[in-house]
Amino acid sequence: MAGLLTDEPVPHAAPSGWSAWLPAGAIIEALQVPRTVDGKLFHEVLESRRSRVGSAVSWSDVEKLLWYGCRTIHNRGIGRAGIPIEWRRAPSAGGLHAVQIICQMNYGDLSPRIYLPARHAFALIASATEAYKQNCKDVQAVLGRTTGCTLRLIADIRKIDAAYQNGESLAWRDSGSLGATLCLVAEWLGLKSTILGFAGNSYLKTIGFPDNRFLAVGAVQLTS
Repeated sequence: MAGLLTDEPVPHAAPSGWSAWLPAGAIIEALQVPRTVDGKLFHEVLESRRSRVGSAVSWSDVEKLLWYGCRTIHNRGIGRAGIPIEWRRAPSAGGLHAVQIICQMNYGDLSPRIYLPARHAFALIASATEAYKQNCKDVQAVLGRTTGCTLRLIADIRKIDAAYQNGESLAWRDSGSLGATLCLVAEWLGLKSTILGFAGNSYLKTIGFPDNRFLAVGAVQLTS
């Protein structure tokens, strides 16, 4: 058997336009820049990284991970399809960075938070209860417990489609790159992480993300 066939992504000769989207009523919360961390050497991170589940994490832990692993480091103007050209830690197909992170804490403040890499800020979503319940259900099914913070990976398919034909596979490649980066940075920071074995589209409905534009492409569980 040749396996499953995937149409080859091809850049549009004339890209269409794209603009960012946030749920109505989202509240922006600027985050503090963390103090400098004296972490492990890179070869030590590679040798010690394991998929592990620990105990609770704080929002401070999550914010530190996002600062070191996901923020936009440089902006270089506007590129194809009106998409900002950004340099981030994780590689991205075509430089699109179409996968964003939604943080769902499993205790305390349950409001889902969209990470905004260009601003190092959160956009807080109001729909907390149903999102929390769905997240607990999904994580419990995989790990047997729900401790920690779930970092949901959500692809903006419209952003990919603005620049590519047959671009959906790029979302899954970016998800793998971003998930690996998150896990390596977590290890460097002395945190525990594991990539979760689900896509997570049911969760999207609870936070009001339109399924004709966004696709859930996995998650990482972060614990201490």
